[in-house]
Amino acid sequence: MASVSVRLQGHGLWRRWLRHVWLLSLCCHLLPAQAALPTDERRALVVALCTQPAAYRATLDRVVQAVVGSSAEDAAWGQALLKGLADVALVCREQGGPVFKRADGHVDAATLQAVSEAVDELPMVPSLVLARLLKTSQAEAELFSPDVGTRRAAAQRISQAYAQINEPLVRQALAKASDPEVVATLELALAKRQLASDNAQDRIDAIRALTNAPSEATRTLLSNHLEANPAMDGPEREALVQALAGIDRALKLGQIGSIAFSGLSYAGVLLITALGLSIVFGLLGVINLAHGEFIMLGAYATFVVEKWLQAYAPGWFDAYVFLAIPFAFVVCGLIGIVLEMTVIRHLYKRPLETLLATWAVSIALIKLVQIVFGSQNVEFITPSFLQGGVQVSAGFFITWNRVFAIALALAIFGATYGLIRHTRFGLLIRATTQRRDTARALGLPAPTIDRLAFGLGSGLAGLAGVVLTQIASVNPSMGTSFVVDAFMVVVLGGAGSLVGTAVSSLMLGEVNQLIEPFYGAVAAKVAVLLLIVLIIQRRPQGLFALKTRS
Repeated sequence: MASVSVRLQGHGLWRRWLRHVWLLSLCCHLLPAQAALPTDERRALVVALCTQPAAYRATLDRVVQAVVGSSAEDAAWGQALLKGLADVALVCREQGGPVFKRADGHVDAATLQAVSEAVDELPMVPSLVLARLLKTSQAEAELFSPDVGTRRAAAQRISQAYAQINEPLVRQALAKASDPEVVATLELALAKRQLASDNAQDRIDAIRALTNAPSEATRTLLSNHLEANPAMDGPEREALVQALAGIDRALKLGQIGSIAFSGLSYAGVLLITALGLSIVFGLLGVINLAHGEFIMLGAYATFVVEKWLQAYAPGWFDAYVFLAIPFAFVVCGLIGIVLEMTVIRHLYKRPLETLLATWAVSIALIKLVQIVFGSQNVEFITPSFLQGGVQVSAGFFITWNRVFAIALALAIFGATYGLIRHTRFGLLIRATTQRRDTARALGLPAPTIDRLAFGLGSGLAGLAGVVLTQIASVNPSMGTSFVVDAFMVVVLGGAGSLVGTAVSSLMLGEVNQLIEPFYGAVAAKVAVLLLIVLIIQRRPQGLFALKTRS
C-alpha cells in the first residue's frame, strides 16, 4: 500500500512539473509577442509611407504583421494606419511628425494621441501604386478576421491580386484557415503566384493545382504562360497542355449546364405569364391584349406591399414577396372581374371589337399607373434569402432569384392544374368549355363561370408580376414585352390546355436560350417564330388541343 502511495505521489509530482513547464513555455512564447512596437519605429514606418515610394511594399508588410500579431496595441495602431490611408486622412507634415485628420481634430500617427497644435497641411492622396498595395494589405489583414464572411471576401481579393501578396503571410493565414472556401481560394492564389517561380517543378505543381480550379481566368492565365514561354521544357509543356484541355472540358460542361438552367428559368417566366392567358383565351375565346397590363399591376401591387412593410413592419420586410402573392392575386382578379362585367361580356363572339377594347383598356391602365407611380422604373430591394447564388461548376452559377422564379412558377402551375382538374369549379369550367349550350341548358351559370374564369386568369397574370419583380425591370410599359411571348406559348401549346402551356413554355425557353448565346437575341426570336410556324402548319390547334364535343 505504501509503495502504491509513493507511486501515486510521484505521478502527481510529474503532472505538476509538466504543468509548470507548459505554462512557462506558453508565457515565454507570449511575452515577446505582446511587446508593442516602439513609438520611433511606428513613426519611421509612417514617414516611409510619406516619403519613400520604393519602400511601400516592405512598410505595409510590417504594418500588416503588427495588425495580425498578438499585441492588441499594435493591432489597433496598424488598423488605424490602414484606415487612415484608405480614407485619405494621413497628413505628412514635416514639423511635428505625421498626423491623422479626424472629425474632432488631429491625432499623432504614431501614438494616436490628440495633437493640440494647429495643422494646416492637407492630407496625402495615395498614388495609384500605393492604393493598389493598400487594398492588398487590407485584404491580408482581414484574412485573420474572426468573421468567416470577411475572410472569404479577403481571400477573393488576395486571389485577384496574387502578384502583390506577401506570400509568407498568406501561407500563415492558410495554415490557420478552417473554412474550406477560404482554403481553396488561398491555395489558388498561391498556385497563381507559384506559376512565375524560377523552379520548373514548382511551375508544374502550380499548373496541376490550377487545373483543379477551372475558370476563364485560369484558362487565360495558363494560355498567357504558354505564349510567353515558347521554349519551356517537355514535362512542363505536357502538363500545361493537359491542364488547358481539362479546363476546356470543364468549361464546356459548365456552359451546357448554364444554358439549360437559363432555358429553364426563361421557361418558368413564360409559363407563369401565359398560364392566365391560357385559361381566358381557351375558355372564353377572348384575345385579351390587356393581359400584359395585369402582369404590370401585379408587379406594382408587390411594390405597394414592399413599401408598406418597409414603413410599418420592417422586421417582416424579407417576407414581402410572400405577402404580395395573395394581395396581387386578389387585386388583379377583382379588376379582371370588373373588366369582364363592364366590357368583355358585351363583346363575346366579336373578336375584332374585343381586340380593340382590350387594347384600349391596356392603354388606360398604363396611363393610370403613370399618373399614380410615375413613368420611371421602380426599384425593389431583393430579400436577403434571394440574394447571391451558388457556383455549381466552372462557368455554371445558379442565382437564388431565378430558382425562386422557377419554384413559384411550378407551384402556381400545380395549384392551377389541381383547381381545374380536381375541384367543382374546375369541373364547371371544363363543362362550359366542352359544350357551352348544353351546360347552360342544364342550368349551369355560364356567365358567372365566365366572369370567375376571367378573374382567375387576371389573378394569375398578377402572380406573374410578383415573380418578375425579382428578375426584370418594373415600369408601366413592362407588360408589352411579355404579352406577345404569352400568346406564342398559348397558341403553340393549344388554347385552354394547361399541360400544353407548360410543354410549350419549356420548349420555347430552351430553344431561345440555346440559340441566343451564340447568334444573339434577334436570331433566337426568329428561330422561335419559325418553330411555331412549322408546328402550327402540322397541328393547327396546337400541340395539346383541348377536346370539345360538337
